[in-house]
Amino acid sequence: MVNGVLVQLPRHSDVSNLFYKKSLFENEENKSKFKAEYGYDLAPPETWAQVKDQAIFFADPPNFYGTQYVGKDEAITGRFYEMLVAEGGALFDEDWNPTFNSEAGQRALQWFVDLYNAKAVPAGVPNYLWDDTGMGFASGTVALNLDWAGWASFFNSENSKVSGDVGLVRAPKGSGGKRTGWSGSHTFSITKACENKAAAASFITFLTGYEGQMLEADRGLLPTRIKVWHDIVEKKKADGDEFMVNVFETYQQSMAEDAFTPPLIEEWIEVSNMLWPQLQAAVVGEKSVKEALDKAAEDAREVLEDSGRL
Repeated sequence: MVNGVLVQLPRHSDVSNLFYKKSLFENEENKSKFKAEYGYDLAPPETWAQVKDQAIFFADPPNFYGTQYVGKDEAITGRFYEMLVAEGGALFDEDWNPTFNSEAGQRALQWFVDLYNAKAVPAGVPNYLWDDTGMGFASGTVALNLDWAGWASFFNSENSKVSGDVGLVRAPKGSGGKRTGWSGSHTFSITKACENKAAAASFITFLTGYEGQMLEADRGLLPTRIKVWHDIVEKKKADGDEFMVNVFETYQQSMAEDAFTPPLIEEWIEVSNMLWPQLQAAVVGEKSVKEALDKAAEDAREVLEDSGRL
């Protein structure tokens, strides 16, 4: 609903959780070396600080990397945004003044910079988008991968080199005690110029109905219908697919407890377009973290002033 008008019907929802290579965490030599170096037991991470430790520990560039992340467009804006929230920060204050250049924002961006400088992520991450991270984890060359549910069945398929070796935990927490959880739903809508609105409405109602969502959930997409959540879990249990049962149960909890949307304002993408090049500049060392965020905040303010929101 936008201003009281139905404009979209949701196809499926999305939030990211943490996939990992189980064998790395089960290896006794890894456990011993990690404990000696970092002072705590090697286990699937609960915090993003632990992710950074583990990613640096596992990295063996250019053959193997501890983790990876998307590095351009709205993709990195969203990843920074959720890390900012997990660090206790916010993109804007209640009056829409940009606040992401706060100390929390600097901590969030520093996490990306530190991993890049440590070569714990591939050198090409500033150009990565979703296909690159999904295929990267499936290639068997990445230890930890924050990703969307739609990749889950592929990761554990015959086309994936990590098939049978995939673990999954909820997205870790930042220093603010909150988990990352940038989220939303993919949707269908009808344009005002559509010549046959009744047929279009019938079609998207069919696509977003129970049968359609069951078909897509069977392939790993997160349904928006509560009954489909229940029925797909029961189906996967009957199929003996323990991995996908864990996927749906983990993502269901994450959607219920961790998910939050981007700011629901018309200027969101324009603000994102001011932010992501500065994030990228900090990652590759062209600017300091503070310089990059201050410049992005200045540019975002100008966007919001021009639109009349500020």
